Amino acid sequence: MDLSQLEAFLAVCRIRNFTKASEHLHISQSAVTARIKALENSVGKVLFTRDNRNVSLTQAGISFVPYAERMLRLFEESKVTLSEELENYIILSGPGSVWHYYYLQHILSFRRDHPKVAIKFLSYIDSSYMIRDLLLDGIVQVAIKYDPPEHPKVTRHLLFEDEIILVSTRLRETPVSREDFFQREYCHLEWGGPFPEWFTSIVGAGYVPTLQTDHSMIMLDMLLLGAGFGFLPRSIAQPYLDQQKLFQLQCELDTPIIKAYALYLTENAEDIRVRLGLEMLGVDR
Repeated sequence: MDLSQLEAFLAVCRIRNFTKASEHLHISQSAVTARIKALENSVGKVLFTRDNRNVSLTQAGISFVPYAERMLRLFEESKVTLSEELENYIILSGPGSVWHYYYLQHILSFRRDHPKVAIKFLSYIDSSYMIRDLLLDGIVQVAIKYDPPEHPKVTRHLLFEDEIILVSTRLRETPVSREDFFQREYCHLEWGGPFPEWFTSIVGAGYVPTLQTDHSMIMLDMLLLGAGFGFLPRSIAQPYLDQQKLFQLQCELDTPIIKAYALYLTENAEDIRVRLGLEMLGVDR
């Protein structure tokens, strides 16, 4: 087996879709399939069961996940150890919108101040997997998550709070009501924290939006192109509100506040990589 096979295996594990995994890895779907097949031949076990709609791990695949993660982690750490130019290597994870809209400038400033620290930040990761496996297994030093539950092994620091608001390129004379979410003009994205549960309590468990995405930048672009109206965190919407490219809509319902936290293993609190990661995010302990 080689590293590209392990990367393909873990990408499919996280995303549970061969096509999306290929997009994430920037390779063809056939290449992902070939790498998984070669890995299965190497270990002598079938790692995935798949049909036209679903991809799931076999019991052998479940057992192989921690070994694959450790092999990749050891390889990444060895590159830093063998490098004469680098002193530390930090791996962070969190939602793509958090990196794009909140912390890109932090990362760039940190790189200028710490030229011998290598940084890797992951964004295309299921949030439960991010905490359950990546953080607890030590692969990620610092993770960002909206409203994480308490965990006995994890310390969390509040990073920011953000108001979820309704916006559109067109003003409305009447406030948005529950019935408006069933119209074709509504664009949906499952924002983090309490938002999914709150929204389900409004529209019901069987609700299907007429237009939905899972990508914050696509959502923003759709709204700016006049697709209709939808929810955005105020921090994302504010520059466009200031320029009057978007307008905040009144809503009959009280929308939620989302809270983002930085998480790390409590036992690693003094690890230099954790301290550097928190410094990058502006956390003052």
